[in-house]
Amino acid sequence: MTTTPTAQAFRTFEEALARYADPADTGAALHALADAVIGARLFTLTAINMDAGHVRRVYSSHPEVYPLLGTKPIVLDDWFEAMRTDRRTTVINTAAGMEGNFPDLDLIRTLGCNASISVPIMAGNQLLGTINALDVEGAYPDEVVARAADLIIPATAVFLILRNHFTL
Repeated sequence: MTTTPTAQAFRTFEEALARYADPADTGAALHALADAVIGARLFTLTAINMDAGHVRRVYSSHPEVYPLLGTKPIVLDDWFEAMRTDRRTTVINTAAGMEGNFPDLDLIRTLGCNASISVPIMAGNQLLGTINALDVEGAYPDEVVARAADLIIPATAVFLILRNHFTL
């Protein structure tokens, strides 16, 4: 029986979760899986602490430009509420659509990104965090967005591991 590249990526992710030495390695494992499933030039994980009212980047594919720093206040806008209440994945597939949605758009574009997808990760009716993937314009059509749902359970495991080891 032949294993597909995506199936192999899930097996590799599973092995990484079973054997991680540093909890932070789980973010890198999820990044590799996401790259195989949906593709991403820039990949970050953002943990959300509703009680404290802040978010924190807990993984970055480009720590030199998107480092793991302190916290930022939660912005309770329509986008955030749609993720928190409806579990809505947000997709922007054009350079024009990116305008006005990212305060760091110039930096994002230096990485060759003009499309984004943000996938909310919930457990126990709490928004744990988001998967944030960015890539070239048009990278996230409907069929890719559908595949992004396959990342929800692996990402839930990663966020729960990180919550168990770090103050978020």
